[in-house]
Amino acid sequence: MSRNKKRRHTSEWVEYDEAGPTRKERNADPESYDSRRRKGLAERKKVKSVFQKDQDAKAVKKGKQDNGHARGPLADKIRKLNAAKATDTNS
Repeated sequence: MSRNKKRRHTSEWVEYDEAGPTRKERNADPESYDSRRRKGLAERKKVKSVFQKDQDAKAVKKGKQDNGHARGPLADKIRKLNAAKATDTNS
């Protein structure tokens, strides 16, 4: 049996008149499959890594503790002195 029967290609060149819309045209059309797919990929919810989750948890915990300001009697005393200096220089 000859293998020629199984070949799918032809010996002559096949030319098509229209190749269809280009990739830019397909992405410009908001209803096309490609543009909807790209939009979905861009808007997909990003999964945070374990490291990033840990960093976020530490930031929240730190924020609840001190809000970036020092606490204690010495810190209060320094704040009072700085406030007094600010009012003296403004007057």
